[in-house]
Amino acid sequence: MSNLYPFGKTFKELRESRGLSLKEASGNVVSPQFLSRFEKEEKGISLENFSRLLIVLGIEWSDFTSAYADNGGDCLELLQIEFAKNVKNEEDIIKYMPEYEKLFDTYLTDNPLQGDMLLKVIKLGHYPTISKSDKTIEKIQPIINHLMKLETFNSTELSIYTVIVNHCPITLVEHMSKQLLFMYKQSHTIDTYIKILNAITFTAKHFSEQGYYNKSDEIIQSVKKLQTFERGYLAVPLMFLEVEHVYNQFRWNKREAIPLAKNMLNYLESAKFIDQNYYSNFIKAFTYHCHKLNKTGIDLF
Repeated sequence: MSNLYPFGKTFKELRESRGLSLKEASGNVVSPQFLSRFEKEEKGISLENFSRLLIVLGIEWSDFTSAYADNGGDCLELLQIEFAKNVKNEEDIIKYMPEYEKLFDTYLTDNPLQGDMLLKVIKLGHYPTISKSDKTIEKIQPIINHLMKLETFNSTELSIYTVIVNHCPITLVEHMSKQLLFMYKQSHTIDTYIKILNAITFTAKHFSEQGYYNKSDEIIQSVKKLQTFERGYLAVPLMFLEVEHVYNQFRWNKREAIPLAKNMLNYLESAKFIDQNYYSNFIKAFTYHCHKLNKTGIDLF
């Protein structure tokens, strides 16, 4: 019989690592006796009280989830943690992948579609080339159907979307653009902002490459209008979005692309002090694509 109260062991480890006694950790939430039984996995606890106990410990939900997964708990983070433990370079992937895939026989059985998406995300993150074909679209159709019915997306869903966007019908891309902007307005953490921005950037790029220049511009301008206190921390993902803005203006054959491209080039030049090699290569790629897309008849640089 499976354990009905599986969180006690991880909670106890975190409590002890924080140097708190049962009395200190129970605070005004539960009795020390109740907490002891919870840690022994003999008693369950309400979500409200568990959240309050985490506050007493000074632990966030993400910290607890990671610790629980690290102890072998069945959750979305576990498989990513296991992968990161065993794969340090490209050679490890070939050796470890068959063993890694076996984990999916026992984990995430409550939601096999999430398991399938997570495996695809990890595989495609290292082998990202997918040829577009009817066979490919058939394979990802369940994921397309799944994303179409959602209004918010988790990290796995955002990651798989950025990989398959070029194979998705325009109805899904339009649905994603609407919901991604909604999520961006509602986000509260830097990590979530970054993941949503990446998905928005891929959406804008896809619209532009398919000739939907106005749609691409609308989603980019919508992000620019949304002022957040975190914008300074989002400099890099916002830079990638601005690059797609420049490319879209060129594809749209807009003269505004020229000053936008020059401003971006100046920004990239000024960022070289952060990482000389990275930004030098970025500048080469940026200028190459700008020259290739420039059909305005105006000299660029």
